Amino acid sequence: MKKNLLLVLLSAVQISFAQIISKDNTFASNGIHTIASTNNTVAWSRMVQNPDGSIYFTYNRNNSSTGGLEKSFLSKLNVNGTVDQTFGTNGELQLPYFTDDSQVKLQPDGKLVILSSSDSGPMIVRVLPTGQLDSSFGSNGISSAVPALGIDENGGSYGIILQNGKILVHGIDTSSDPVKHRIYRLTAAGAIDTTFGNNGSIFTLGTWSNLTSTFVDNQLNIVCGHANGTLEKFNPDGQPLTGFGNNGMVQTIYNSGGIMDSNNQILLANGVGQISRFKPDGTLDSSFNFNPVVSIPFPIWILSIVEKNGYYYIGGAKEVNNDIRFFISKLNQNGTIDPNFNYYVESNSSLNYLNDMIINQNNIIANGNRYIVKYLVNNPTLSATEILKANAEISFENPVKQHLVYQSKEKVSKIEIYSQDGKLAKTLLGSNTNVSELLKGVYLAKVTFENKKVVTKKLVIN
Repeated sequence: MKKNLLLVLLSAVQISFAQIISKDNTFASNGIHTIASTNNTVAWSRMVQNPDGSIYFTYNRNNSSTGGLEKSFLSKLNVNGTVDQTFGTNGELQLPYFTDDSQVKLQPDGKLVILSSSDSGPMIVRVLPTGQLDSSFGSNGISSAVPALGIDENGGSYGIILQNGKILVHGIDTSSDPVKHRIYRLTAAGAIDTTFGNNGSIFTLGTWSNLTSTFVDNQLNIVCGHANGTLEKFNPDGQPLTGFGNNGMVQTIYNSGGIMDSNNQILLANGVGQISRFKPDGTLDSSFNFNPVVSIPFPIWILSIVEKNGYYYIGGAKEVNNDIRFFISKLNQNGTIDPNFNYYVESNSSLNYLNDMIINQNNIIANGNRYIVKYLVNNPTLSATEILKANAEISFENPVKQHLVYQSKEKVSKIEIYSQDGKLAKTLLGSNTNVSELLKGVYLAKVTFENKKVVTKKLVIN
């Protein structure tokens, strides 16, 4: 039965989730892993998931060996929510700094890249899957190549992004006058990439008071959203993309976090939970309309947006009379709430700020307020029209070794390769593309043709 279900999942275009039904009692303690108690953590925790379902996460803790000073750490959870004691030293790696926000990204080769601020400026750390520093990166695994960058007064404008083997680091440059938001690019080895922008960096419109969202699209273009509602778009090497809006800029009313979806559309939220979507050229997409005042009977904050199988999952907090709880919902492509999922509000009052979400086929993992929680959703259901029959539109050289080679009767727009847990691993725009950075295993290839038809195929990378 399990084997048959996996085959069905691998041949589905879209999978529709139903309402969250419970916490997963097989995960950690009754579905909840406690990162740290109230008194010994002060930092946001970030997390990423391996293809095997294990989770890496960052956090802070008072360190008795340094007289009670806070230190930052990286740990790994097994699939069942227990700490992997083989990772690092007794299950954790102490990072070489203390920060309010250790951001973590997972490279296709399984290595982790972590960004944190310190008294001497940003430190970018690369860690092996075993929990040891990667000596091939920077100096013994640590790059301090980027000059001083900090977090703005809203706690934002700061982050790390992977860009096709290179690393984008952004934050507030306090040495500039006036203070501005700046983006640097590092090589895979951790040195400043002087081919990017102006000798390795670019300034954006962001200032000391601006909360900035920064992300890349499928063509590796860079988008920045600022608190005044301005959107900027740059090409992969940091030059303004003049075809976007007015010479690379668009003015909106949306001033909070967002994402770039798989179709290069930009989703942005504002302070009252409204979301708007913008087309790749910067024009407002009037076909998308989400207004929580109409759809949800209480105020919400949106702190996380995740795209999965053509849906948008939104997470954050419900706040009523200072009672704040985890909030999760699921939106259709037009911005309406999916009626099968509706919305979920946490009953545990300790779980009150949802910051990160991982969306899997039959569970949702949420991170916030010192806890990692695993929720179960009803088993996926597929309509007859969503099951793909064997097709001859496109054929792959399968298994794949170094390059993905295909033949197709129709013109292909793009091919998205997903891991078995549903995470986008790579987007291809043509045949004979190098995929050697992907780990060996079974993947799902979602092929979008120029006529908008979509098919999926199982793909084995060997």
